[in-house]
Amino acid sequence: MPISDKIRRQRKLDRLAFDTLVAHHTEPDSWMRWTDWFQLTKAKCGVLGLGHTTFSDCIKRLLDQERIRRSQTDKNRFYQPIFVPGSGSSGGVKAPSAGSKPRSEPVVPPPSDKAAQALAFLLNRKPPGVV
Repeated sequence: MPISDKIRRQRKLDRLAFDTLVAHHTEPDSWMRWTDWFQLTKAKCGVLGLGHTTFSDCIKRLLDQERIRRSQTDKNRFYQPIFVPGSGSSGGVKAPSAGSKPRSEPVVPPPSDKAAQALAFLLNRKPPGVV
């Protein structure tokens, strides 16, 4: 049975979102805030962009597939990739412990990703009038 265009786009977004999360997974107990993850993924989507609902549906699929885990503190949601032992995509990174604490520091993108760097700059700068 052929795969519909909608399913193909969903899989592409799932892969992009997961790869974005993995790229910023710097240590076993690091977590990424939902807003940072959304903005980075949106910047990588290109011309068509990405909406909140579409990204939330993507996250639900990744949670259902047990590819990511979620932690929530007050109003902030944090996410972390789950690495399966023996899979080539983990790059030797061990699975994070379930009791690890989420970080709220801003994410620093790798130097080769210009869109992510610009987004990180905008996210990390202080609002006008703040000293």
